[in-house]
Amino acid sequence: MKKTNLIILITVLIGGAAYFGYLTQIGTPAEAAITLTAPSELPNFTLNNINGKATSIHAAAGDKPTLFIYYNSTCHLCQEELGEISKRIEEFEDYNIILTTVQPMEEMIDFANGLGIKDKNNVHFLLDSEMKVASYYQVRSVPSIYVYDGKKQLVAEYVGITKIELLLEKLGAD
Repeated sequence: MKKTNLIILITVLIGGAAYFGYLTQIGTPAEAAITLTAPSELPNFTLNNINGKATSIHAAAGDKPTLFIYYNSTCHLCQEELGEISKRIEEFEDYNIILTTVQPMEEMIDFANGLGIKDKNNVHFLLDSEMKVASYYQVRSVPSIYVYDGKKQLVAEYVGITKIELLLEKLGAD
């Protein structure tokens, strides 16, 4: 009887550990885009940049493939994702990166300074103080990541941590 209970307990523990391992894998770096629900064209809202200057999203994107990320600096997933991008920022030099948040300007500036990419020409921090962009995209979770080609057409969208290689692949698909 004790042996049977021990076998059942070990089986349950191994099964639970395997299931937990599976859940942690599906909750980490995205492997494939979910069904595209974001706007098929990059919207052209005008928001204040990190210097307080009104900047249109289209002007920031220019005619280059663009990585548009909606984030919150207090979100650990956003910190991790944007930290990885900042470490590999040279690989994004042919693309524009637009980082948008609803947080107060001071918090956006502090976060941008911490990332060390604030002064890169291809990186644009924009403040969505009225939540127009968040409402338009129906952002429910951050980081929300959208990849647009040079013609401002949606290529892929992701929620949560996404592998840098996948983002670079989708940006280069133009």
